[in-house]
Amino acid sequence: MDNKPWLTEKKWAENRIVSGVKLQHYFLWGFAIVWIALTSPILFDFDEIWSKTQREPVTAIAFLFPVVGVGLLIAAFRSTQNWLKFGRTPLVLDPFPGALGGHVGGAIETAIPFDSNMIGKVTLQCLHSYVSGSGKNRSRKESVKWQTDGACHVQRGSQGTHFSFRFDVPGDLPISDVQKGSSYHLWRATVNTELDGPDFSRSYEIPVFKTGETSVALLEGTEDHHATVDAAMAGVESIANIKTIPGGLQAYFPAFQRPGMGIFTLIFGLVFAGAGIGGGYGGAPLIFPVVFTLVGGLIALFGIYYLGKSLFISVTNEGVKSRRFLFGYPISSKQIAVSQIAKLDIKEGATMSSGSKTTVFYQLVAESTDGMKLPLAERLTSRPEVELLKESFETYLRIPG
Repeated sequence: MDNKPWLTEKKWAENRIVSGVKLQHYFLWGFAIVWIALTSPILFDFDEIWSKTQREPVTAIAFLFPVVGVGLLIAAFRSTQNWLKFGRTPLVLDPFPGALGGHVGGAIETAIPFDSNMIGKVTLQCLHSYVSGSGKNRSRKESVKWQTDGACHVQRGSQGTHFSFRFDVPGDLPISDVQKGSSYHLWRATVNTELDGPDFSRSYEIPVFKTGETSVALLEGTEDHHATVDAAMAGVESIANIKTIPGGLQAYFPAFQRPGMGIFTLIFGLVFAGAGIGGGYGGAPLIFPVVFTLVGGLIALFGIYYLGKSLFISVTNEGVKSRRFLFGYPISSKQIAVSQIAKLDIKEGATMSSGSKTTVFYQLVAESTDGMKLPLAERLTSRPEVELLKESFETYLRIPG
């Protein structure tokens, strides 16, 4: 077993990997029941609390707790609907385990009625799980080390609909940690599709190790699926104006595209600075308002910069040129001759999470032999988008992929 550590894990050993939906189902019902049991006395004391609310309006907050309980019951009921409709739906990996330097792929058999127009989406993540804080403030968090996504291959299955996926994965990423301490790495595959009624969504923690193996039955990569390519092209076209020029391409990435990150950063910075100013008026020690206001101001300025920046680039068989603008005013200009280009590199930047979805922001950078870096694309929110541009630019620069 020492050379096959994935076989020591019961949940992986038979290569029928179940999702966490069953545990989520039980957790929601347990949490909802406990919450309602703890907050229901508020309803029995309704008259007394209502009377107090007339004198102290802030007391009305107490009535929010039973409302939250109702929301938890609804969430638990919907989780039950989902469980009864779709069941266990185990994932079978091909190859097993997933392989760094090879393929990570798998298939799911479901009872969903087959529809040739159905679109399944898959996201593959390498995550770092760690404990943050100390004492009672300790909490477990996850950060994305690597992520890609695309469209599943959807076929008619023996019971309904058969979903499959296969990704080429670099060999220099962390493997799945079998021994889990306060800090460890894990791999997660999430498959979902929108349906009438409850949507299908399943997440699987999967074994990925440095074996270099490739898939036996899955012959086409998810990266090459027409829906993956179409989505990547649509994504790029939504944030960039690209046109062909003699010997290459020209692209303009205007300001205020995909502004979510900039807006969040600006608001966060203003709130942070506002807390510092408020603390100053409230008589807090001088260090508090100075630090909070300064740091908050810098964060807000970055948010403004993110919203207002734009990029104009050209890529030809002579080299690359890049001009940076801020609210329409040029602030920098760089260029690298084709003979001096060492590589085009994909940079992963900030991440934003909404529910179970994590968005990674990517940048494509040209790096010269003497270390100079020149941005060629930004505000890309999927690996297929940045890979599509990278391949297109490398065609004109004749850089090996």
